[in-house]
Amino acid sequence: MSTQQLIFAVIYFALGAGLIFLAVLIIRDSARIRLNRVTSGMLFLAGLGPIFAALGTVISPYQAASPLKESYIYNLFYIWELFFPAFLYFSWIFPYDRMVGKKFRWRLLVFVPHVFHILLVLFFSDTDRILDLLTIEPGQSGLINSILEPIASVLTWLMIPIGLILTSHKKFFALVNLGYVILAVTYLFRGMKHVEAPRLRKQVRVIIMGIHISLGIYILTSILPNLFALEISDTLSDLLIALSLAVGAGSIAWAIIRYQFLDIRLIVRQSLVYTASSALLVGAYIVAITQLSDVLESFLGQQMPIVNIGFIVVALILFQPINNQIDNIIKRMFIRDKADYRNIMNRLSSKIINILDREQLFKVVEDSLKGNMQLKGVGFSIYDDAQQAYLYFTASSAEGQKLANTDPMLGAIGQLKTPTFYDRIETWRRGSALATVLQTSGVQLVVPLNDREHLLGFMAITDKTTGFKFSYEDITLLSTLANQMVVALSNVRLYRESLIKQRLEEEMNLARQIQVDLLPENPPCNDCYSVIAHSQPSRTVGGDFYDFVDIDKNGGFAMVIADVSGKGMPAALMAAQIQAALRTEVSNHRMVSDTVTNVNNIVTNLSSSSGKYATLFYGEYHPDKCEFEFSNAGHNFPMLVRSDGKHELLSAGGTIVGAFEGTSYEAKKVRLQPEDILFFYTDGLSEAQDGKEEEFGEDRILEYIKTHRHESPESIKEGILKQVEEFSVAQAPEDDTTIVIMKMNQVK
Repeated sequence: MSTQQLIFAVIYFALGAGLIFLAVLIIRDSARIRLNRVTSGMLFLAGLGPIFAALGTVISPYQAASPLKESYIYNLFYIWELFFPAFLYFSWIFPYDRMVGKKFRWRLLVFVPHVFHILLVLFFSDTDRILDLLTIEPGQSGLINSILEPIASVLTWLMIPIGLILTSHKKFFALVNLGYVILAVTYLFRGMKHVEAPRLRKQVRVIIMGIHISLGIYILTSILPNLFALEISDTLSDLLIALSLAVGAGSIAWAIIRYQFLDIRLIVRQSLVYTASSALLVGAYIVAITQLSDVLESFLGQQMPIVNIGFIVVALILFQPINNQIDNIIKRMFIRDKADYRNIMNRLSSKIINILDREQLFKVVEDSLKGNMQLKGVGFSIYDDAQQAYLYFTASSAEGQKLANTDPMLGAIGQLKTPTFYDRIETWRRGSALATVLQTSGVQLVVPLNDREHLLGFMAITDKTTGFKFSYEDITLLSTLANQMVVALSNVRLYRESLIKQRLEEEMNLARQIQVDLLPENPPCNDCYSVIAHSQPSRTVGGDFYDFVDIDKNGGFAMVIADVSGKGMPAALMAAQIQAALRTEVSNHRMVSDTVTNVNNIVTNLSSSSGKYATLFYGEYHPDKCEFEFSNAGHNFPMLVRSDGKHELLSAGGTIVGAFEGTSYEAKKVRLQPEDILFFYTDGLSEAQDGKEEEFGEDRILEYIKTHRHESPESIKEGILKQVEEFSVAQAPEDDTTIVIMKMNQVK
C-alpha cells in the first residue's frame, strides 16, 4: 500500500469516525425527538461509507489471496448507501415535520431498494460459485436428489436475472441514489418557505447549503461516472470524496455549534468542539513526530529513538495547555457567539437595564427570546399601579387584558420562585380566567417576577417553533432573565414616578406663576394711608390669597384676604374661583354684606366637595369719610391698633364661605385715625409652632404690633416674619402665610 493510499485511508477513517461521533452525540442528547433520531441515523450511515472505504484501502493488497474477495467484507461498503433513503426521510421532517398527525409508516418503503441491493451484493455477488454449489453430484440418494433437484432448478433459473442485475447494479443504483437526492433537495427547498423564525432560517440555510455542496461533489465524483462511464483519477476522486464528507459533516456540526441545530445542549456542543480541537492537535503531533524522525534520520544517518521519545514526553507535557488554548479559540469562534446563552444574557442585560418604557422593554425581551430560543410567542403580566390590577400583554393585545386580583391561577403563580411548567399548576385552573388565556395561548412555562415583597408579574412562555422541549440551559436563562426583568421593571416604575413628579412640579410651578400673576403687583397707595402685602405658600401653590380693587377715584378701595381649606392645587383653584366671584360682585357696587353673601352662594354652588370652604375677610375703605366697612366670614380677626396702643378685633360678619348656601353676613364700620394700623393675617402666621409644638399665637402678634406701631408697615412686616421664623426655627411651615398691613398716615 502506497503512502498516498495510507494518507487517504487515515483521512477517510477520521471523517467517518467524526460523523459517527456526531451521530452518537445527537442521539445521546435527546433520543426522544424524531428529528434527532433521523439525523443521527443519517450521519451514522454517512460515516460508514468512509470507514468502509478506509478498510477497503487497507485490505486491498491482500484481497487477491482472500476467498471472500468481492463477496462479503468488500461488499459491506454498500450498507452506507442506506444514507440516501435516510436523507430523503430527513427532508420529510426538516425544516418542519410533514409527518405530524399522519400515518406515514409506508414511507419506510423507501429503504427497500437499498436493502435489496445490500442483500444482492452480499449473498449473490459470485453467481458462478452459487451455481457450482447448486450442482447435484452423482451418487446421491434418490430421496435427497428428489428434494434438491427442483430447488436447484429454480435457483439456477433465478441466477440468470440476478446475474443480469449484477452486471449493471452500480449504474442502476447510482441512478436510484440520484433520484433520491433530487427528491430530498426538492423537499428541503419547499420546506424553507415555511420557516419564519430568523434563527431557524439560519440553521436551514447552513445545513441545506452544506448538504447540497456535499452531495453535488459526490454526484460529480461517484454517481455520474458510474452512469456515463467517465474516468476520474483515483487521487482526484479520493480528494473530492473527502471534501464532500467534510463539507456535509461540517455544515451540520457548524449548525449545531453555532446555531443550536437540534437544540443541542451547550455541554454537548462544547464536548464536540473539545473533541475536534483535541483531534486536530493529536494529528499535528503525529505529523510533527513523523517529520522530526525523518529529518533526524536523514541528518544523522540513523534513527534516534531517544530523541523521539524525548519529543513525545515534551509534547505530552505541553498537550493540555496548548489544547486548552486551541479549545478557547474555537469556542470564541463557534460557541461564544450570539447563540451562547451567556452572550444572550449579557446583551439583554445591557439593553433592558437602560430601557425606561414598559412596552419597549416587553418588545425587546420578546424579540430576543423568540429569536434565540425560537419561541412561538411570549406573554407578559405586570401589576399596574394606576388600575390597581394585573394586566396581561401579548403581541395581539398591546393595551393589556385586566386580570382579577383574586384569580386562583394568579395566586398559584404568586407562590412560585422559579420557572415552572404550566401543567404543574393546572390544578388551579378551575374558575380562573387567566388559566383560559394561558391555555389558549399554548403557554408551556410560567416565569414569576418576584421582588422581595410581592409578585410584580410573570412571563408566559409558549412552546418552540422547532417542537423541541425546554432544556436546562433554557430554564437557567429564564431564571437569570427574571431577575434582570425585576430590576428593569423597578427602574421603569421609578422612572414613571419621577416623570409624574416632574410633570406635577412643572404644573405646580405654572400654577404658582399664574397665582402670583393674579395677586396685585402694587397695593393701593394714597397720601392718607400706606398698604403692604406678603404671601408665602407652604407648598408651591397655596390656598391663601389677597386682592385689592379700586372702587372710586378718590383712593377708595376694596380689599380681601382669604384662606382656603387644604393645600396645593385644589386650594389654589378654589382661591381663584373666590377671587373671580368677588371681583364680579365688587364691580356691581353692592353693599359689603351683600357682596360677601353673594360670594358665599356662588362658591357653594361651584364647590364639588362638601369639604371645600374658605375663611374670608372683606372690607372697603372710603377716604372721604375715613371709614373702613367690613364683614368677616370666619377669618382670623384682623387687629386694629390705635395710635395710643389700644386695639380692636374686627370680628363682625358670619360663618365661612362655601359651606352653607343662603347664609347672611353682617357688616360693620370703623373710623380710622392717623397712625392707626390695620393688621390682616392668615392662620399660617399665628399657628406657627416651635420644637415643643407651642403655637406663636395671636397674643404675640398683637404685642408685637403694639410695640412697633410707630414703625413703617414694611418694617412691621419684616419684623413679625423674622420673629415667627426664629420662634419656629425647628419646624418647617405647615400652612400658608399671608399678611396685609394698612397704616394711616399723619395728616399734614
